[in-house]
Amino acid sequence: MSESKATFRLAVFFGILAAWCIWWAHHPTNTVERIAWRDSFDAAHDEARHAGKPMLLYFTAAWCGPCQSLETTTWADPDVAAELSKYVSVKLDVDLPTTKPLATKYSVDAAGIPYFVLLDKDDKPIRSTVGAMPPDEFLSWMRGEKVAGQ
Repeated sequence: MSESKATFRLAVFFGILAAWCIWWAHHPTNTVERIAWRDSFDAAHDEARHAGKPMLLYFTAAWCGPCQSLETTTWADPDVAAELSKYVSVKLDVDLPTTKPLATKYSVDAAGIPYFVLLDKDDKPIRSTVGAMPPDEFLSWMRGEKVAGQ
């Protein structure tokens, strides 16, 4: 191989590496989820009762692509984190046996995931919805405002 071909290939390699590094540094997967999720309904329920706060139930699964996308979009948004700080938020994996009774109670199996349920401080459902939403739509839904397509 001639020296000019080797130099060219090396330049191409470093160019591709530099482009990848720039992309990676600005890619949303570097965004950190900001929500203080609880993973036990019973513990979250006790916390909500003692604090006099409503609850957000978030039904999800590791295999759910839309659920995973929320980690770098909606759950990474500072405005969503601020709104959810008013709630006791619990992330419930639908594949866990302990979650099955709650999933049945709130008709999650029929609706699909991600599935959200807001409960008032007395455990009464305020509203529920299915599907991943960008931060602005999720905030509107949380606040009880009309959300397009809902």
